[in-house]
Amino acid sequence: METGDANAAQTPREDPAPSAVLRAPTLPLQFTPAQSSAAEANRLDELHTLDILDSPAEQGFDDLVALAAQLTGCPIALVTLVDAERQWFKAKVGTDLCATRRDVAFCDHVVRGRSELEVPDARLDPRFAGNPLVTGEPYVVFYAGFPITTETGAILGTICVIHSTEWSLSVQQREQMRALARQVSSQLQLRRMTIDQAREIELRTAAQRQLARSRSEYRLLAENSGDVIARCSLDGRITYISPSVSSVLGVDVTLELDANLLSRVHPDDRPRMREAIEAVRQGDSQTCTVRVLAADGIWHWLECTLAPLYDPDRGELEIHCAAREVTERVASAAKIARSEERFRSIFHGSPMGITLTDTEGRLLSANPAMCRLLGVPESELVGRLRSEFVHPADNRLHPEAMQELRQRPGESLEVLVRYRRFDGVLAWASAWLSWIDDGEPEPHLLAHVFDVTDRHRAEQELADSQENLAAISRVTRRILAGDDAREAIITALIDIAGAEMASLFERGPGESLMITGCSEPRMVDTVYPETEVKVTAAVWREGEPLFIPRAAEHPGLNQQLAKMIGAKSLLYQPVRKAGEVIALLSVSWDAELTDLSDRRLLAVSLLADESAFALEHDALLRRYADLAGTDPLTGLPNRRSWDERLSVLVAAARRSGEPFVVAVADVDRFKAYNDAHGHLEGDVLLREVAQAVKAELRVVDVVARWGGEEFAIALPNCLDADAFQVLERVRLAMPRGQSISIGYCEWDPAQSMPELMNRADSALYEAKRSGRDRVISAG
Repeated sequence: METGDANAAQTPREDPAPSAVLRAPTLPLQFTPAQSSAAEANRLDELHTLDILDSPAEQGFDDLVALAAQLTGCPIALVTLVDAERQWFKAKVGTDLCATRRDVAFCDHVVRGRSELEVPDARLDPRFAGNPLVTGEPYVVFYAGFPITTETGAILGTICVIHSTEWSLSVQQREQMRALARQVSSQLQLRRMTIDQAREIELRTAAQRQLARSRSEYRLLAENSGDVIARCSLDGRITYISPSVSSVLGVDVTLELDANLLSRVHPDDRPRMREAIEAVRQGDSQTCTVRVLAADGIWHWLECTLAPLYDPDRGELEIHCAAREVTERVASAAKIARSEERFRSIFHGSPMGITLTDTEGRLLSANPAMCRLLGVPESELVGRLRSEFVHPADNRLHPEAMQELRQRPGESLEVLVRYRRFDGVLAWASAWLSWIDDGEPEPHLLAHVFDVTDRHRAEQELADSQENLAAISRVTRRILAGDDAREAIITALIDIAGAEMASLFERGPGESLMITGCSEPRMVDTVYPETEVKVTAAVWREGEPLFIPRAAEHPGLNQQLAKMIGAKSLLYQPVRKAGEVIALLSVSWDAELTDLSDRRLLAVSLLADESAFALEHDALLRRYADLAGTDPLTGLPNRRSWDERLSVLVAAARRSGEPFVVAVADVDRFKAYNDAHGHLEGDVLLREVAQAVKAELRVVDVVARWGGEEFAIALPNCLDADAFQVLERVRLAMPRGQSISIGYCEWDPAQSMPELMNRADSALYEAKRSGRDRVISAG
């Protein structure tokens, strides 16, 4: 705030009396208004929304300026509102002036500076010394302005006092002026609230009038509509139904009120209606056609459109339902559908291909059998020329037959042609042609087409089948002879498919596929993540064969791998066992194949079935080999397997010189446990002992069932002292409160395996003799 000396002499100058009227000076501009900005725009917007500028005088504001003049002793007091180009006086005392230009207004400095302003002597202040209101009438000398602030912080103007002599305000007078400024702000806020309330009342009144009109129009439309109009609560209870329900269903309007919307709906159609109601609950509209029971017991078809409708009185969402009688339409549609169905059954049900072409050979229609013959859907077949599918060498046969038939009306003629399917497969067909004159400007050519490909290819297929069966039979003989199953499969696959390369894929670790057999030996045991062989993984998942005629154009193929093996065309064939894919045959050719015969595919499929047997046979052989060395009760290696593994450990120790320890463990009082709990519980105990022992050993350690309740343990790269710690953990890990005695010894290169085991067994005997449940070293 800029203030003068509060104790300065208040000496009036010889100027016009303070009560003189302030007249607007006609002088050149001395100041420029505050520059435009977003803040200024917002301030002006707040001022204008009050709708106060140029409004009549109000007692509340007039009282405040009168009080300001009385409190400060100044002859002039104003409530000013600063507009874009002017300042306007909402209340005034001591002047008849209503406004001044903004560029000469002292109050504009308060607005721009956002603070109080007190000027003791404007004649000495360089900001105002040249102001026309200072140099001329009313000869302003003293000015004090206090900002009028809104709730948002915008300053709309001031409450100010003016004197024509040098003057100053005391501290108390300033506080009083601030209080008056707050009162002006409160008056403006009250005005804003009054305006907002009036606007809200106006909007609410308009909305109520509009609602009343809408309800009147709704009721007028509903009661004069031929459709049945209903309103329901969200649970389906009818709250209003139009009079037209009486003419449509013959029911009494009053009896339908409070009934459920579903009560007259056919039981089979209620799920559809419930779905529509649920859609409305979610805020959507839905249409469904349902059967509704009339008063005479007849079912009527109604097309019902359900939509959400908000009831403002109750503040609830309702269901608006408009139902139209469509019984005749439904019946007509059903009759037309039955007629069309009879025609379609003749046309579409025929096992032979049927086509209708114009005189230029353009296809007008084709039945499903014909579409299957050509491998093209009807939508892609109609409108195309017959010559697009017939072999070029046979294209002349149809025009010749058509010409001959024109000279023999009413007769049919057979032609044998080769046709090419959309997938490129070449086949043979017998077509019986006849002209149809159905009143059209030009006759149509009707063709009944039979696929006779089998007749032409029977001999070749027979020869190929015999050769393929021989190749498949050789796979079985080689497997039974002991040959490698995967190598036999690959050899047969190359022979049958006539390919340059063949591979066998099986599951690898994790999400990967591994080549377990291949005509290229260097690729065997190669593992590919599924993300690198997407096509192979997709065939595995889908379980369907896949032929890729052009490998370079396939978007999902691993092109790097395809180039490495020189694949131009590929075939993938799943190998199934009990409906589950267990392997995948892959065949590749170094030239593009546009046509892969069905018999070749069949031969590969048969080989896949034989491959499933071969892989299962190989797995069984491996399983039998494992079972031969496994104890069936505990799952541990048996005594035979122990001897083999111990011999390997001894041989390794002789080469490396590293020590190892052998131990024999015996479950204490096992016979007594068996007698007390039974043999089945005894078997359970042995399995739990086996798992407990195994859990305390390292991965490289070996534990086997030695016999009965005895177990043999080998600890590679382990000395006597370390072995004691390991075996002590084993002793303490026994389940069911049982104990175990253990004897062990460190391997001596001078001893044989039987001698080694005898030493450990002797230590075990010592542990038993010493009281059981202990670990004893042979020393």
